[in-house]
Order: sequence, then structure tokens, then C-alpha cells
Amino acid sequence: MLPNAVAEFVVESRLEEVSPRSFKRVHLALACCSAVLLAFCVVAAPKGAIHAAVPLIETVLLLTPPLLVPAAFLHEKKKWRRRDAILMLPWTLVIALLITQAAPTTATFAFPLRDNLWQSFDAHMGISIPAIMAFTARHRLINIVLTNCYNWSLHPLVLAAIFLPTLLGKREAAERFVLANAFSFVVALPLMLFLPAVGPWVGWHFEPSTLQRACEATIHALRRGSLSITDTFGGIVCLPSFHVFWAVISANALFPFRILRLPAILLALLITVSTMTTGWHYGVDVIAGLLMMMLCTYLANAVILGNLHAPFSRAAKDLLTREV
Repeated sequence: MLPNAVAEFVVESRLEEVSPRSFKRVHLALACCSAVLLAFCVVAAPKGAIHAAVPLIETVLLLTPPLLVPAAFLHEKKKWRRRDAILMLPWTLVIALLITQAAPTTATFAFPLRDNLWQSFDAHMGISIPAIMAFTARHRLINIVLTNCYNWSLHPLVLAAIFLPTLLGKREAAERFVLANAFSFVVALPLMLFLPAVGPWVGWHFEPSTLQRACEATIHALRRGSLSITDTFGGIVCLPSFHVFWAVISANALFPFRILRLPAILLALLITVSTMTTGWHYGVDVIAGLLMMMLCTYLANAVILGNLHAPFSRAAKDLLTREV
């Protein structure tokens, strides 16, 4: 037992020593992504957007200092890996603030809606959203499971991906999750800006749900330049699907925890499928969400490793499995 304990202590000590190597790269990448999103929000936002964002800005400013206290304590104790992991929490607040401002701002530009284009892409790939919805409707249990997964499962999964790696010192998982999120909106901004859509109920001409009607009302109100939505906010449907993106990268962030691996993977799979069975996304949205997840995860790993080719190397595999 003693030799094993000594060996574990030595390994942990070495990991603590080498962890600052990627510190500057990670924070520089997050700062650059934040600067891009902030510049877009400031330059592109319609009149009144800043005033509407004041409560969120105040929340971020209020919560950030307390989150820096444990990071400072861990820094004094030379617990570099745990310090770096906990520092992802304030970055999560900043990225979340910028995303919630950038997403509705893209809709205010009112470029032509592409629902017919996405419907035709689905048709060419042999994907019929009405047929998928009809199949699940005939199987009550499947329909209930998938509908509840879409409505209720994503938020707990994302919250677990935010807090567990950061609070339990899984530095690479925490950094990869936040970096991928930061990269995702920089990548998705042009797509959301120039290729907007309402939702499959428009392209496939089926009856939308109450929430989907609210979503459509929100999108059209934003396209008219309004930031004061009186209808129930139903979200913004877009290509790529962020439901898919967040589900998969959250499962990836929870992979270091053995007990959570299979549940997280299963939940991510169900959420991905549910985006189509509930009629919220085109098939092409789902494919784009998966492609964006792979691209942003690759970029995040490249930043952590300091080499664009490293994610495909043996060293990358060792890093990604180090905490398993």
C-alpha cells in the first residue's frame, strides 16, 4: 500500500508542476473568443440591447469575485491543476453572458429564412421530420421518454458538465468544455446570421406546438428589431443545433467520471434523437451540431496541447485519458 501511495503522490505532484504550461494558451483563447463575441454584440446589437443586458452584466460582475477566491487560495497552495479547473467557472459566466446577447442579435439582421433549403437537404438525405414524429407518436413510451429528454434533460446535463469537472479538479475536461463552448459561437455566428430558419414546422408544413409558435413569434419579433418580447420566449432554433452540441460536449466533459459515463452518453444520444422526434430541428441541424462539436473539441484540444496536430498524436490520447 505504501509504495502505491508514494507513487500516486509523485504522479500528482508532477501533474501539479506541469499544469501551468497551457495556462496562458487557454486563457488567451478564451479572451480572444470573448473579444470577438463582445465586439459583435456591441457593434451589431440594435438600440436598447445594452439596457436589456444590464441585469445579466450585473449578475456576472457580482458572481465573478467570489469565484476567484478559491482560485487564489489554490494558487497559494500551488494546486495548479485545481486552480486552473476552478478558473473555468468565471469564464463560463462570461461566455454565457455573451452567448445570450449574441444569439438574439443575429436574428435582428433578418436575412432571408432558409427553411425551404434545410427541408430540401433533409429530403435529399432521406430524412422526413413528419415521418419521424409520426413513428414516435405511435409508440407512446418512446414518445414520452424522448419528449421529456428534450424538455428537461439538457439543463441538468450541462450543469453537471460545468460544475463537476471544475469543482473536482478535472482540469482538462473543464478547460475543454469551456473552450469548445467559446469556439462554438464564434464558428456558428456566420451560420446563424446569414442562414437563419424558423423550424421544421415551417419547412415541412406540420402543426407546431404552443411553444414552437412562441418560438416563431420570438424570431419574427427579433427580425423586426424588437428586443421587448411579450410572448412566451420559445428560444431560437438555428443551424447548427445547440441542443445536440451541448448534449454531446457535456457527455464528453463527464467522461472522466466512470460512474457517469454510460448515463451521460445515453442521455446525450436521447437528446440528439429527440431534437427531431419533437419537431424542433431539421436533420441537417443535427448533423451540423455534431460536426461543430467535433471541430470545436479539436480546437479546444489543440489549445490545451499547444499544437494543431497534437489532438491526433499519442500525446493527446495520453492527456485525454490521464484523468480516467
